Amino acid sequence: MKQKSKIFGLLIVASIAIFVLYGQFRNLRFEKDLKEHGKITIGKIDSIQEFPKRNYIHVSYYINGKKYNSFESGLHKNISKENIGEFFKLKYLKNSPEIVRGIYSQRIIDTATILKSGFSITEIK
Repeated sequence: MKQKSKIFGLLIVASIAIFVLYGQFRNLRFEKDLKEHGKITIGKIDSIQEFPKRNYIHVSYYINGKKYNSFESGLHKNISKENIGEFFKLKYLKNSPEIVRGIYSQRIIDTATILKSGFSITEIK
């Protein structure tokens, strides 16, 4: 009986390890694809969620006339709640447009460029 519970415990630990490794490899693949094949669009910071050990930046953006909402980790991005409502360049994957990474060093302030990317005048104000 003890032998079966040890094997069962090892299977659970192995399953969790495989799940975590899969997630890490998937994340690395997306990061590499974004770097090599990422497309550029303009996104707006809609909100920022702050927690004690992490925060999330929620953005909206348009791709081919369709509006998307996504989020990414805000750690080490030098973005604060004062940036809510501002527009920045975003990189996205053509085959997975919900995966984005903000280029927060490149703020967009030109209204014509923002309108051309899909936002309406009411979304800019």
